[in-house]
Amino acid sequence: MLPNLRRFVCFYRGYERPFWISQGLLAIATIFTLLIPLMTETLLDDGLLQDNQAVMVESVLWMVLFAVLSAVFTIWNGWYAVRFSEFTAHSVRMGLYKKVQTFEFANLDRFSASDLQVRMSSDITIIKTAVQLVILYLAQAPVMFIGALILIYLNSPELMWILLIAIPAILVLMWIYIGKVQPLFQVRQQQLDGVNDVMQENLAGIRVVKAFVQSAYENRRFDRENQALKQASLHPMNYAMILQPSLVLVVNVCTAMVIWFGGVSLTQGVATVGSIVAFTQYLGSILMPLVILAWVAPQFTAAEASAERLFEVIDTVPAIADAPQIKPLDSTPATGRLIFDNVSFHYPADQAKDCEPVLCDINLTIEPGQTVAFLGATGCGKSTLVNLIPRFYDAMAGRITLDGQDIREIPLEKLRQQVCIALQEAVLFSGTVRDNLAYGYPEATEDELVAAAIAADADGFVRAIPEGYDAMVKRRGTNFSGGQRQRLSIGRAIAVHPSVLILDDSTSALDMATEAHVQDAIKGMMATTTTLFVAQRISTVIAADQIFLLERGRIIARGTHDELLQSSPLYQEIYESQLGGVPA
Repeated sequence: MLPNLRRFVCFYRGYERPFWISQGLLAIATIFTLLIPLMTETLLDDGLLQDNQAVMVESVLWMVLFAVLSAVFTIWNGWYAVRFSEFTAHSVRMGLYKKVQTFEFANLDRFSASDLQVRMSSDITIIKTAVQLVILYLAQAPVMFIGALILIYLNSPELMWILLIAIPAILVLMWIYIGKVQPLFQVRQQQLDGVNDVMQENLAGIRVVKAFVQSAYENRRFDRENQALKQASLHPMNYAMILQPSLVLVVNVCTAMVIWFGGVSLTQGVATVGSIVAFTQYLGSILMPLVILAWVAPQFTAAEASAERLFEVIDTVPAIADAPQIKPLDSTPATGRLIFDNVSFHYPADQAKDCEPVLCDINLTIEPGQTVAFLGATGCGKSTLVNLIPRFYDAMAGRITLDGQDIREIPLEKLRQQVCIALQEAVLFSGTVRDNLAYGYPEATEDELVAAAIAADADGFVRAIPEGYDAMVKRRGTNFSGGQRQRLSIGRAIAVHPSVLILDDSTSALDMATEAHVQDAIKGMMATTTTLFVAQRISTVIAADQIFLLERGRIIARGTHDELLQSSPLYQEIYESQLGGVPA
């Protein structure tokens, strides 16, 4: 029962003592609650019916004292419950966040950003609520149940058969409910993912929505997902609405039976008025924990579904990992010599045997300090090819070497310090311009950061801002233009001083003059760095030492700009379409 929730025990190692203290406090509070019906019996039989004022006053005082002590210990336990639940949320959220940081591109292809956001917010909140309920009620149920049974057996054994009917009936209702509802809560959380996907996509592209006057369409699309979430939420709650009145009905029927058969026992002289009243209170003490369980059962079943979703992330193995036996890197910096040896690749989702690989039989050699460009139509495999170098994905066949060493034998951290990439999407982080430039190399000096910004042609517009390098960057850099974000992204990569610098179509938002200036500055500042350009524009690759022309995952031509103009019809076609007629 609830196997995923049980796995959360591992988060409390070293935190067991406060847990047992909280449950001890709850047990003490429950014992004081059980003593109140005893005082009720004394009040009625020895006080009210005997007209004994002293017994009545004494009984009432004891009842008040027990009630106050029960409240004090319950509140004390509640203090622990709040801290346990917040500790759980903090620990799980931190563990989940750290796990996501170990994910590689293949893992992130499986879990979308909105999916992970729901798991780290809504699912964790559901788990937190369940933990709080456990601390509040875990020890209460067995102590209340066993204590009430003992007291009933001592005071009214002739009525215990009623419990043999009530308890199995409640347990059967609970068993049916949990079996039906848990899958429904899982569906609800999955549908919540769908709503979050649409909402995040819409908010990210709201300018496109406005530009194409598609607000009505987006409203309909969100309404479909929202309606589906509403239905998915109604189904489990409908079961809860049936369960709780059913349990109350069982309790009320049992109470009526106690009064009826207790009255018979009273006329026969077997029971007293006080014992019958006490029995009804003890009956409530026995059945109330089960009713409370029915009240919290929806929370536990929802928490089990959420726990399964959380552990789906936690149990995910990173797609890329260091080899068991890694060869240490030479202490000298890498020279940047790259060799692709019969490299082929297809994405993990494409497992069909007749699926055409994204890259097929790639063989190339890039010498240290060279400027190399990969050119081709969209979808030909350019970005995938360069993504294999820092091991964002691993080749399915063949191998890639850096300075003669297989990159799979190089520690990932060291490899990515040697190979730095400015990705297609120029993502900036909230903070300052300086923070973003130093993101990959926090130890960089001010002069190094400024030099990187100058090389990326970013220094001019940064200094034009009153705050300069201390200017704040909004989330995802929305207060900068696309070209400015790209230049800052390139500066961030240059600041690392890598052996291999990859610019994955990261100058697409720059005009040709700025792009040429950036290329010249990079070549002047990083003459010994192997630089790889991924591009679709001829203007980006003209000055490269070597150009590789890709089509459908294969290298179909290679050479300098002049050589390809002479030998490659496809290169000539691209040149003509972008820059006019091919020169004689």
